[in-house]
Amino acid sequence: MKKLITIILLFVVSTITLAQNVYFVSTTGNDGNSGLSEANAWRTISYAASSSSPVTAGDTVYIKAGDYGNDEIFIDKNYSANDARISFIGYQNVPGDISGFDFVYGDNVDPTLMPLINPGDRNTGEGINLSDIYSITIKNIQIANSLSGISIWNTTSINSNHILENIFLQNIGWEYSTAIAMKEANNNSVKNCLIVNATGAGMDIWGDNNHIENCKIYSNESQQISDGTYTSMDYYLVIKGNNNVIENCYAERDGDLEDVGHGFEIKESGQNNLFVDCTVKNMIAGCFSVRWSGVQNNEFKNCTALGGVSSDVSAFMIREGASNNTFNACISESCQAGIRFILAGEDADYCGNNNSFNNCVIKNSEWAIDLNPYFYNSALVNNNIIANCLIYNSNFLFNCERPNTGNKLVNCIISNVNNFAAGDNTVNFEYIYSDFFNNGFSAPSGENNISSDPLFVNASDGDYHLQETSPCIDSGTSENAPLSDFAGVTRPQGAGFDMGIYEYTGPQSVGNSSNTSSANSIFIYPNPTSDKIIIKGSKYNLSEVKVYNILGQDVTKLTRKSILNETSVLLDLTKLTNAIYILKTKTTANKILKK
Repeated sequence: MKKLITIILLFVVSTITLAQNVYFVSTTGNDGNSGLSEANAWRTISYAASSSSPVTAGDTVYIKAGDYGNDEIFIDKNYSANDARISFIGYQNVPGDISGFDFVYGDNVDPTLMPLINPGDRNTGEGINLSDIYSITIKNIQIANSLSGISIWNTTSINSNHILENIFLQNIGWEYSTAIAMKEANNNSVKNCLIVNATGAGMDIWGDNNHIENCKIYSNESQQISDGTYTSMDYYLVIKGNNNVIENCYAERDGDLEDVGHGFEIKESGQNNLFVDCTVKNMIAGCFSVRWSGVQNNEFKNCTALGGVSSDVSAFMIREGASNNTFNACISESCQAGIRFILAGEDADYCGNNNSFNNCVIKNSEWAIDLNPYFYNSALVNNNIIANCLIYNSNFLFNCERPNTGNKLVNCIISNVNNFAAGDNTVNFEYIYSDFFNNGFSAPSGENNISSDPLFVNASDGDYHLQETSPCIDSGTSENAPLSDFAGVTRPQGAGFDMGIYEYTGPQSVGNSSNTSSANSIFIYPNPTSDKIIIKGSKYNLSEVKVYNILGQDVTKLTRKSILNETSVLLDLTKLTNAIYILKTKTTANKILKK
């Protein structure tokens, strides 16, 4: 009986194995071939994806590098949620030879490296259509000079479960076109994608539980076309669903382009979304924005907004009634406005309330907090909390052009700010347990505020930890205070809560913890990691980043370092074997675990 069962199991396994076929597509192939080897490859991806081909659930289609021209691909497979995954995977010379994604901004599509779909006319070409189907992987593919990129446009909300990985999209559409578009599309993964110049949006994600990781989106063109519009990108990444995670992504409006640029925005009724370790540069309409009254309970964590060539860049924008959203340990660097409230009359009659900014840094701004008059300046800004934040080296603390009430600054440090307020309205903020030091105005009246040197470790290098004798230690309040600091250290650490972005944990020392930072201003996330880590710290510390194995051998050359901004570095550890390593910066040493 046992032998019989074993034989049956072997038969079932072998049957399943045989059912999972491998097919090939090549520019030298023919759609009349069997497709079962490179020598007998099909010619078009569209045939492999069509209902006419023998490809079925569980199969893999390998696509050899080459220019496939205007090959419009509608995948006519997997109409059941239970269907096994079908993979369409590009390769250069032999299947599996593309282990990573090496395209960077400034590169052009190259058909010798990965398969390229290239209609050559941005008014035509549908790219890849994954609508109303399930469980498809698209990997190692380029799409350029096409009207559309990749579309998942479902007629009803479904868990489509697609994987898009290592995708390069360049020059998508002349009018309002989107590089990666999802509608009613849930549980999809987008990883390692580069988008350059899509006129409408880089990504438009209208669905739930999607994961976007390590994607970069750029626009650098601003041509006027026949209908009077411009080719510069409008939205870089817009979320309209719930419970999506956007991790380690970057967007840049490269130039003073005609479209003002909406960076990473949550719109319509998006709730419970998370942006983490993202950086956005030079967006006038908000590097990070929440917009419309249905947009609630979203979090931005460890995100950085950078100014650029445009003079009116907005770092963090609250508009059209967006409420109950949280910005944690975020940085605004050289933006006109650090926090901007506006209203254009699209949805609500108030800008937004009960939003929280915790452990955030607003640095080198014109207006740290901008109650902007656009578009209806009578709408209210109310009940927002700015707690344990640092406002440093700005021209104005406020630009006040609309009514406001119930807003608070709690446990904040405001230093080197030239002026208190611009604008015609009265600032009605409460100031509680905050330090106003070395400003061009007297400290406003409030509760338990001080005007003393906070004694940062090294403010000129961006290290805002407190020295042992800082008057800000244990001088804050628990009211509205976040439960952890900029580096994730639990508050409070002493007899009371500290003012500013860091809790004081002791004198400087070489760190050996994984996720918490010493006074050397080093924060590592995630640790352990399977591939990449983000290192946040002072510009001085990050000027030298090296990795050693436990034998003390320098293995830095096996990593890939990307500078996200002055205080953030991305380190790719993919080529390292799973082990414990020592990450050394200028003044720190930390254990990291790759697993």
